[in-house]
Amino acid sequence: MSGGTLAGTFNFSGKRALVTGGTRGFGALLSKRLAEHGAHVYMNYVRDEATAQQTLAEIQAAGGSATLLKANLVHSEEIDAMFAQVAAEGPLDILIHNAALGTFKPTLDVRANQWDLTMAVNVRALLLCAKRAVPLMAGRPGRIVSMSSLGSEQVIPSYGAIGTSKAALEALTRYLAIELKPKQITVNVVSAGPLPNTSLALHPGYASMAARATEKGAATPDEVAAAVLFLCSSAASGFVGQTVVVDGGYGLSA
Repeated sequence: MSGGTLAGTFNFSGKRALVTGGTRGFGALLSKRLAEHGAHVYMNYVRDEATAQQTLAEIQAAGGSATLLKANLVHSEEIDAMFAQVAAEGPLDILIHNAALGTFKPTLDVRANQWDLTMAVNVRALLLCAKRAVPLMAGRPGRIVSMSSLGSEQVIPSYGAIGTSKAALEALTRYLAIELKPKQITVNVVSAGPLPNTSLALHPGYASMAARATEKGAATPDEVAAAVLFLCSSAASGFVGQTVVVDGGYGLSA
């Protein structure tokens, strides 16, 4: 694996990290980078066993260490079981909440069950995972980082449910950050511009987004991953409750 902008920058040797949605797309990249820099990575996934096994094999082939954890974050009992497996093997240093889902349609067309599902995975799961991660971070400088998007502040067509969930995610992060600061646990968010090989590709306007991203020079996946790993590092102890935008300037101009 090539770390791109991350090469030689971070050392997570002896650290243990859990990445939700960590076996495909951007989550897989984060898992690979953490493993590349020495962490043992617990990679959460829901389905697509073949892709999960492939990501695990790629990490191991490159000399990294990882474990697959299958759990649907909609169900609190499955989150409990996931963290019980982690706890049985030792403490936890890093939690990255990358898992997300939603439906791309005008906000008034979003069905109640679709709204609830989006909020459950994108926001509630962070709270439930944090509840279970904090005891495993006792006595160590823990790091919790979530992934957001520009739709938390900007109005993007057919993105109402997801954008609202990301705004709530950022607000929850601020509350958790202040409450967990005395425990030496930092909580932050990275807000990324449009990234390739993510579920955003299913958005009806993705082609124009991708073209604009190319034109504007939007941040690459490796550049976004670098920000996430920075917030997971000891160098980021002063970042508390921040939403760090990494978009290469994509969102600054019309």
